[in-house]
Amino acid sequence: MKLSQAKKYYKKSQNDGLDHVNPYEIFKKINYELLRALKIVSEKIEEKKIDEVRQKNFTKALTIIYTLQTSLDFDKELNLSSDLFRFYEFCRKKLIEGITGMKSKEIIKSAVNLDKMFNFNYMTKMES
Repeated sequence: MKLSQAKKYYKKSQNDGLDHVNPYEIFKKINYELLRALKIVSEKIEEKKIDEVRQKNFTKALTIIYTLQTSLDFDKELNLSSDLFRFYEFCRKKLIEGITGMKSKEIIKSAVNLDKMFNFNYMTKMES
């Protein structure tokens, strides 16, 4: 998904009457997709495969991170937004380090930290 498509979808969802949807549920779903993309990239590195699936999930993860970072409201919640921005930046750097250095553990480290930070327990669900 390209960034312009993600932004378009986000704006469309705002206009499609999603006011009744719990924002935390949307946040959880987005973070789940991020974790899933990070895990797939990590697995492809472990398998030493450079293919379309790895590249697609690499791009997906970066797009999600960028979208999350740019949607933070620093005016309303400066401390929380700053912490989240730094955390997503950590994930972004680990993802890039993982791809460039073929280090799957760097990517998994960011995924596990993301999972623990929000207490989602997605990583254990993905392994089952």
